Amino acid sequence: MKKHILALFLLLPILSLVACTSNSTSETSNELKVSKEENKLQESTNEIEKAVTEGNWVLSSTFDHSIEYETGEEGSYEIVGNKDTVGFTGPFPIIAKDSQKYFWFYFGKENVYNKPVEVKAIKKGTEETVNILSGPSNFYKGAEVSPDSVNMPSHLKFPSAGVWKILVFIDEKLYESIVVEVV
Repeated sequence: MKKHILALFLLLPILSLVACTSNSTSETSNELKVSKEENKLQESTNEIEKAVTEGNWVLSSTFDHSIEYETGEEGSYEIVGNKDTVGFTGPFPIIAKDSQKYFWFYFGKENVYNKPVEVKAIKKGTEETVNILSGPSNFYKGAEVSPDSVNMPSHLKFPSAGVWKILVFIDEKLYESIVVEVV
């Protein structure tokens, strides 16, 4: 009986140390997760600040994008943005406080299917970013308007009229900025 009690007394401190070490590891793991999230937020904030401080508030160009539908018919879209990266089409002019449907086109070379997309905007003369995108938030195969196209339907809503810089983030990285006028 004395041996059992002695063994119990010897085992208790060891179990306590193991429990404390396990808890410490769990706390460290949680701290690392929070730290990674803070780093991502800081990177995003830095990218937004850079986009705001860039003096480039010239309205983005528009261009025609020709496509061939699955039926063989040809069509064309007026796109605002960059024909080498990303742009969107929809009802123009863009009207403030009115949620309108827009269709995004990705013209880049990397595979962006099912990567998260965020679309934020900053009004010229302000520093506040607003989320203007609602609807699907990734490019996906089923949304294509023609074979071999990469598209994403969405709704955009700008809170007020003015010149806005749209910031397109793909996979949490600033991919492109597009400057538009909202009436």
